[in-house]
Amino acid sequence: MKLWVLATIVGLGLSMTACSGSASDGSATTAQPSALSSPPSEPDYSSVLHPNYRVVTTSELDLGGGPTPDRIIVSSGPGLDAGKPVDGGTQDVQILSYDAIAERWNVTFDAANTMTAAGSVDAVPLLPQTNRVTSVTVKGIRADPDKPAYLLITGVDTTANHPLTLTGIVSLTAGVAQVAYRNNQDMNATVQVDGPDTGPQTLTVTSDYFPPRAPACCPLRKYTRTVGARGDAGPIIDLSDDRPWLGVWLGQPSDGDGPTGSGVVVATIPGSPASAVLQPGDLILGVKDAAVPAGKPIYAFDEIGSHHPGDSVTLRISRHGQDSTVAVTLGSMADPHAAQPSPPIEGVIGIQIHPAAGSMPGLVVADVTGGSPAARAGLRAGQIVTAADDMPVRTFTDLLVALTNKAGQSLTLTVVTPSTHGSSSLTVFPQTAPSGRLSSHTI
Repeated sequence: MKLWVLATIVGLGLSMTACSGSASDGSATTAQPSALSSPPSEPDYSSVLHPNYRVVTTSELDLGGGPTPDRIIVSSGPGLDAGKPVDGGTQDVQILSYDAIAERWNVTFDAANTMTAAGSVDAVPLLPQTNRVTSVTVKGIRADPDKPAYLLITGVDTTANHPLTLTGIVSLTAGVAQVAYRNNQDMNATVQVDGPDTGPQTLTVTSDYFPPRAPACCPLRKYTRTVGARGDAGPIIDLSDDRPWLGVWLGQPSDGDGPTGSGVVVATIPGSPASAVLQPGDLILGVKDAAVPAGKPIYAFDEIGSHHPGDSVTLRISRHGQDSTVAVTLGSMADPHAAQPSPPIEGVIGIQIHPAAGSMPGLVVADVTGGSPAARAGLRAGQIVTAADDMPVRTFTDLLVALTNKAGQSLTLTVVTPSTHGSSSLTVFPQTAPSGRLSSHTI
């Protein structure tokens, strides 16, 4: 079977409290000041830098809400791997916070370290030091006038042919810095902080919108994303995003299982615009009346991506071999349901198959792996699979869709034995494929 390429079409304080024990109960008495009697000495910046890095700028910012402002260091160097220096050098950002109990400065954040941002799946450095990262800037952004600031970090990754703008927002809680927001997919982006310094502020990112399947040379259009805090104690989230969101995991059908440029719905995302109108197994042929680019794989990405949230579009689909149209109103990538949808998991049962000959619909089982879920269910070579959970199985793609997200769950197969022409049902429990999650992109 052909491995699918899938895509989703789819968007603080550091506090110190006095603590003491009573002499009468035999416990020791420890005095912990609620404020410093005198400011600490300036940190030794050279002691915290990576080898062969140098200080570019230093600044002070109240991130943790403590009595001593935190120190922000922007540094530059050849990269963390001395054996593979970055051509032209790279840049890093570190936050130093003062520990009044230990009376020392600690590194509470390093943008070169691997980290997972809120609403993200993958753990990666905000500023990868194996790439040429330039134009790094830091700025305070205050989402609530009564709370400490966040640190906004921006930089440009010039390693790729098209510069990649890196954006991150860092919060500091109980002396531990966390990436509250990260976006490293904006190319040629303009980052703007809006609002007065003393009140709530938002971050506006305007950038080229590149669909997942398009080469980086060909953005669809400009899009704008506004980032900030929602509610009195809300996290840093996307307040608005004018990229459209359909809300399906879309895969490329196996060879011959669909027209050139079509995409197969592997799963819909709960709460998405698509969840009420599309079903797993639907082939999206495109947007009604839109031209079909020659040789373009899953061109529906581009057609949908050129629209905006709130647009009503009519999709041309094929369901169980019957062509039809469905209308859907596109949502926004700022929809909370779009923030971190569960990626599809590929399931396997341990068979090799090929299309049935003649007019017989279904897939012929060519071989069954010993000890596999299919073998345990009693499936035998030569039998023909015609349905999965009462859904017709005519193509490789139909069976792949039926197996997706079914690992560990029961799946009822309808099979025909050619020698007797008898039909029977078998219950199989798919396993997770070795590849695990299917390759995916967000649109």
